[in-house]
Amino acid sequence: MVETVHHLILHVVFILFTILVFQMVTSESDSGTKGFSIKFFLMNLAILLFTMIFPVIYSSGYVYDFKVIPIILAFLYGGKKVGFSTFFAMLVIGLFTHHVWIFLVVNYAIYGVLLILLSKWYRRITWKNKMILISAFYLFIPVTRTLFLLQNNEVEQLPLVASSTLIIWITLILTIYLIENRLEQVRIKKELIKAEKFNVVSELAASVAHEIRNPMTTVRGFMQLLQRETLTKEQKSFIDISIQELDHAQDVINQYLSLAKPQTEDYEVFSLTDTMNESVDVMSTYAVMNSIQINRNIENDLMIKGIKIEMKQVLLNLLKNAIEAVKENGEITVAANVHKDGRIMIVIQDNGVGMPPEQLKVLGRPYYSTKEKGTGLGLTVSYQIVKRMKGEIQVESEVGVGTTFRVFLPGSAKECE
Repeated sequence: MVETVHHLILHVVFILFTILVFQMVTSESDSGTKGFSIKFFLMNLAILLFTMIFPVIYSSGYVYDFKVIPIILAFLYGGKKVGFSTFFAMLVIGLFTHHVWIFLVVNYAIYGVLLILLSKWYRRITWKNKMILISAFYLFIPVTRTLFLLQNNEVEQLPLVASSTLIIWITLILTIYLIENRLEQVRIKKELIKAEKFNVVSELAASVAHEIRNPMTTVRGFMQLLQRETLTKEQKSFIDISIQELDHAQDVINQYLSLAKPQTEDYEVFSLTDTMNESVDVMSTYAVMNSIQINRNIENDLMIKGIKIEMKQVLLNLLKNAIEAVKENGEITVAANVHKDGRIMIVIQDNGVGMPPEQLKVLGRPYYSTKEKGTGLGLTVSYQIVKRMKGEIQVESEVGVGTTFRVFLPGSAKECE
């Protein structure tokens, strides 16, 4: 029995060492939890080879090893491609080892299906809940084996089942901790880089924007005076274009200042319902000019805590983007209600051109925009405002189908007061 435990602990050392080596040789771009990763598959393959070639064999048909760990990791962290690749690799290795091949096919096919169903939910929960969920999933395996042994009166194997279960479970928890810790480090690093970019934008805005805005206002005033003079049609059109471009530059400067100025105002409770209706009314003319219909589904008496003018700025930015993304004769749906989690949910949905996944990943960053003359600052400001209000923005989009922005804000009227 002691020799068996030593054998299993050797497997533990190899598995943890393999994961640490994998984390050392992978870049941050390989640390996501979606998509096919060759390096992640090779890590699982190495663990499979070692644990299946050197298992603990009690008797014919009873093999104890750690192959469940790479299978769980592959489906939950690598996605379906890595999961099925690891599953088929296990079957191939099983042909040349002491395993009963038909048991591998049946048992792990069931585990694979269950893991696929769990994977979407798994990514959304906290790491503590992940530990609980995976523990419950894994412990289902030794429980079924124990019942099978009791049914066949092979109770002499129960101590081995108990010891191997404990060791494998601890190893599984440690591997998940290592992976989650790496993902958290990557996430924090990205947040720090993002915060640094915002600081750079703020400093630039504070030092330059005021100095630029004053001479631009003067130039615009002289342009308006020139419009009163007797000019040709072509000359007037040149002045109109110049004023439009000055207004566009002025808008960009105002957005910079929105990022830079300190938020010292006290938050107050105000009607989100009224603010949304006012914002839709403001943008309705712009929508009509583009032959776009705006549908409203806004609940009454929605109250939030914040700064009304800032919330209106967020709504106008999102509505303007939606209108510009929709072709003629399109539709935009504006809705707001109390979500099942108690937060207020604002939905702005369009049937426009949509965005590919690579654009969604960088949405809201300064200087990134899908528009020809855009700066990306409108969305950047919107994300900052919502974040200050302890809310979040979620975006779903599909090319050729449309885009949906969901803004979640805390509290109802009772919670805000």
